[in-house]
Amino acid sequence: MKDIERNAIFMIVLYIVLWYAGAMLGFFPFMSDDLTVGAVGFTGLLLVIVMVLCTCWIIDAIKKKDK
Repeated sequence: MKDIERNAIFMIVLYIVLWYAGAMLGFFPFMSDDLTVGAVGFTGLLLVIVMVLCTCWIIDAIKKKDK
């Protein structure tokens, strides 16, 4: 399996696990009376983390290509 495929599968599985853990803890950093608001905030946080990881992988791939 290629590194890109492995990283993509890892990221998807980790995202699902973290979202499930967040749901079990009541979306901890985003405490509110409405559970939907906490879920949206927590999901936004996870999406930002995923975008940062993807950006790092893209930059790493460009650096490897230039060598």
